Amino acid sequence: MSADFTNGMKALRRSLKKCAEDALHVHQHNSIMDETESEELKEILLESVKNMMNLESEAYKIEEIFDKLNEELKNGQEDMPSNAKMVEMWEAKMQKSRKKGGEVQVFKDIINAIENGDGAENSDDEMEVMQVQHSRKDPISKKDIVNPVINKKCGHVYDRDSIHEFAGKKRQIKCAMQGCSETIVISALEDYPEYWQNIKQQ
Repeated sequence: MSADFTNGMKALRRSLKKCAEDALHVHQHNSIMDETESEELKEILLESVKNMMNLESEAYKIEEIFDKLNEELKNGQEDMPSNAKMVEMWEAKMQKSRKKGGEVQVFKDIINAIENGDGAENSDDEMEVMQVQHSRKDPISKKDIVNPVINKKCGHVYDRDSIHEFAGKKRQIKCAMQGCSETIVISALEDYPEYWQNIKQQ
């Protein structure tokens, strides 16, 4: 039963992260809206991602406390404590666990990208992305690209393993293509299967 609870909480946290990434994707592709509608959508997305970040932190804390209580009960008395005792133990742990935890940096990066307008594209930008000349070489490792991912903001393509290794624990980095000043939100990189066809046509 404890394993089911832990797995359920981990699945919930994965879903929260995916929803936040989807919110960023919506923000990046809202060019069909007028300025007022775009600002309204931006505020809605920001509020949603902030709520998701708080839920991630709480879910992480609950998961951590549950695991600690479960360990204590395993190593403690044989008799199962009463409901009142369980509530008392839970509340004591909650009071001690005030620090926010979980993968909140992912959400902070997405909030920052939405607030600063990073990735907001219009139809002209989309045309520019399609016209970027792609290289067979990854700009970081200088080796042939195997698993292409694209930064839609500038249209530059990387090998997925190469850019993740280059970024390390950073969630946001400057595009490594020489002369490009765009920022890359690592979680917003998209798989780019069309890359191979585009390479053939160049």
